[in-house]
Amino acid sequence: MSEAAFDGFPVEGLAFLSELRGRDKAWFSERRRTYESAVATPAKAFVDALGEELRATVSPGIESVPKVNGSISPINNDVRFSPDADPYKDHLLFRFWEGSAKKVAPTLFVRLSRDQTGFATGVVPESLVRWRDAVASGRGAELTEAIDTMSQIREVDVVGQSLKRVPAGYDAGHPREGLLRHKFLQVRWVEETPPEVHSGAFVPWCAERLGLCEPVHHWLVAHATGSPTGSG
Repeated sequence: MSEAAFDGFPVEGLAFLSELRGRDKAWFSERRRTYESAVATPAKAFVDALGEELRATVSPGIESVPKVNGSISPINNDVRFSPDADPYKDHLLFRFWEGSAKKVAPTLFVRLSRDQTGFATGVVPESLVRWRDAVASGRGAELTEAIDTMSQIREVDVVGQSLKRVPAGYDAGHPREGLLRHKFLQVRWVEETPPEVHSGAFVPWCAERLGLCEPVHHWLVAHATGSPTGSG
């Protein structure tokens, strides 16, 4: 648990994020106190508050851990593998997952920058066989319907389609051949960051939007997790 209740991200914190792109470690170190007080501390309180709200409104099994590498992604990029990347991100990325293995668990995301707030639901399946079998079965129609419903409310992007062809063993003409070519799934959209970001009202504002992800999230929990021989 964080030490303080969430009462919004200060203007100073969002301004700090907007200035991070292209900055180096020395610049960041000189301003670490601002980062800790205006970004990191409210971020931890936000995780606690939104996690509690999501457990009440989306699923009681949702996990939230108010620390870096828990629900908060590191503010720095790992430039060892991407030497051309900026050392620091200009946004905060939060994740709230359901399942014991965070990296392969169905997850709800919030991406916060000064000007935009993004939302997503998705999964990197532990078993592509289980994922494909579920998509190809009659249950897959429920996922398509859930995504279609989201797209009627928000202009969403559906990403993760990385195979040029339907995998062997599945009908190339399957009505959900697009989803069968996915190696992961993320359904996401972006909105303007609202004035509520500076108050505790940002939590219900985010929770309302993540609530739109609930049918997709529940489908992923039921059908896209576990071993290929798991039930579902």
